[in-house]
Amino acid sequence: MKRCIVLVGLLFCLLIPPSSGSVENDSSWEVDLENGFISTKPIIVEDQVIVRTSGFWTEEDRPHVYSYNLHEGTLNWKYRSNTSTQHDLSPLLHVKAGAGDCGNWSEMILVGWTDGRVTALDITDGSLIWIAQTEVITWGITGAMSLDSDLVVVPTRKGLSTFCLDDGELELRVDLPQLGWRNGVSVSEEHYLLGNEEGILNIISKQGTVSNITIGEGKIRHAPIETNHGVITHLQTPNGSEIYVGNTLLSGEGYSSAIPLKVGQKVFFATSSHLISINCETNCSIEGRTNYHTNGEITMQLDGQIWFPNNTPSGGWGIGYPGSEVTTFHTLHDTYTTAGPGFGTSGELALGNDNGVLMVFLPDLITKDSDSEKSKSYFQESLIIFLCLTMFFFQIKKNNKMATKVGLLLLLAIMIFILPDVSNTWSKEVDTLNDSKEDWDASWPDEWQGTQVIVFELPDGELALGGFSGYENVEEFTDIAAAELDISISKESYDFGTWVTAFDGHDEEGWEFTIDGKRSSVGISQAELGEDSVVRWSLA
Repeated sequence: MKRCIVLVGLLFCLLIPPSSGSVENDSSWEVDLENGFISTKPIIVEDQVIVRTSGFWTEEDRPHVYSYNLHEGTLNWKYRSNTSTQHDLSPLLHVKAGAGDCGNWSEMILVGWTDGRVTALDITDGSLIWIAQTEVITWGITGAMSLDSDLVVVPTRKGLSTFCLDDGELELRVDLPQLGWRNGVSVSEEHYLLGNEEGILNIISKQGTVSNITIGEGKIRHAPIETNHGVITHLQTPNGSEIYVGNTLLSGEGYSSAIPLKVGQKVFFATSSHLISINCETNCSIEGRTNYHTNGEITMQLDGQIWFPNNTPSGGWGIGYPGSEVTTFHTLHDTYTTAGPGFGTSGELALGNDNGVLMVFLPDLITKDSDSEKSKSYFQESLIIFLCLTMFFFQIKKNNKMATKVGLLLLLAIMIFILPDVSNTWSKEVDTLNDSKEDWDASWPDEWQGTQVIVFELPDGELALGGFSGYENVEEFTDIAAAELDISISKESYDFGTWVTAFDGHDEEGWEFTIDGKRSSVGISQAELGEDSVVRWSLA
């Protein structure tokens, strides 16, 4: 009887459905790229998913462009940039094969890098077709490039360049006095539109003549948008942001404006506070507004749905329209998110987050896998029930020998079915233990143990200071410790957060930090500290 009770209990536990938690969807396949953020949307071209990484680089790590098989998730090719610095935020640009006045070209992927280079990669194998160089002032290219017939138009840190798609030869160069950041370029029939960090809209003819309009005191960090009623810009200001039509203020908005999206004569904007839609069909006016937090790329699905990355710790992507309810698409790897989704022609969906995890959803495969899992589950349950009934039958017949044999077979079946889950759980726990390494130097004083410690690896020597407690984030801790060590700090503010450009005047190619030997997926103002954290600053 005891044996029966135990086995009934095991059967009951086995048949309890697994908890789904807060995850609404399982990806068809995923890959952790492990060397930076995914800050721009993946693109789907036929049977390929192409994605780039960006972020903080340490030791031998460098940014890459990857191509994966859309259906199987196997790596097709990858391209490594050995000279790029940090925060590669220029979106990938897909170019179909074609011909023009400057020559013929094959299908390619164009990539703009923070080392000022533009690389044309063969879409079939990732090989380098041509490379062009633009200027670098702390950073090189960070804004969205555009196509103009047989040219690629490249917004640079302090100007604009166009290159022939056939061979990368320079066709036009325009130098501008102001710096740009994420300053995407727009192309019309007669001119190029380009903003900058001083709130100036540059209008550049295709012959290189420049005229400009001062929009306001702020920063234009997106490609200006041309409508029937004028050019729209979203200006980032010290007190939030402002939307202008020409140089006329349309609306005051919140902080950290997103990369806007134009669909016909409608334009979608967003900030840390709201999603906003503006209709410019008759005149440019606000059509809808919804509370939501997003700072990244706004994108549109083929069915017309608008997606907004949720740049908060809870992550996900908002789906909907400003002025109406917005739902959030969640994944197993939700975290801070700035990259928009990539969409395929048959409903495929590619997502990347700030932890460098690429996830691909394939509707047909998800349905197929789901049906397969259900069939597998039904088979397992049927086998367990059959073995239980068989064991009970022999128990009732008082054939203890056969009941014991069937019972052992039942236990073996249960162990086989649960072994994969046990193995996965064990693997995750082992990974967690392996990751728990501390960046501790044995030469430091014993009294620093269990306290917050900071290290500055300056070119003229390393400085360390410990014994701190109570600091919640890296920026606060760094400011206090640097003041005590008489180290000067230079910072700049960008849409991804505050960026340390120099310690004691040493800027080089930028600075990066680790916490307990690990890179952070968030900036210094959001990177949280424990009571015994070790923060280390080093040159990139």
